[in-house]
Amino acid sequence: MSTATMPDRVLNDTLTKLEAALLTPSIAGEMGHWVHEVKQAAATLATDWTREQNFVLNPQYEQIAQTDPEMLSHVQQMTEADKTLSAELIAFHEQLQHLEEATAHVDWQETKLASQQKRVEDAGLQLLMHMKKHQATVGSLLTEAVYRDRGVKD
Repeated sequence: MSTATMPDRVLNDTLTKLEAALLTPSIAGEMGHWVHEVKQAAATLATDWTREQNFVLNPQYEQIAQTDPEMLSHVQQMTEADKTLSAELIAFHEQLQHLEEATAHVDWQETKLASQQKRVEDAGLQLLMHMKKHQATVGSLLTEAVYRDRGVKD
């Protein structure tokens, strides 16, 4: 289970791009550009997250449930975590949209939006951390289900 599938790599690349966009300092007079870059990366993340759920996570959940029925409660928890992550992604997009709308009205006084930009940045980084942790958890559960020593059967 050590090799990442193609959708995993695509999602990881997208997470990295969003992280880079979020961590790039906004230069005075360029907040609109910063928002645009973050928004593009976030839009790609929405697509790649959906693909990850459909083609990576759901099949892995099925494999875990079939291989080790004792782990069904963990699969249910991971399914709920998927829903939570999707809701968090939607909320992030909404925050980003509000910031984009605000940047259109501040002209040269972007410093007034610094706290709002910081909240968007923090929410995005938190989302990335949650997604990465979720991927690691699912990978561990899959490994546990497939390779766990269940003792000697008579």
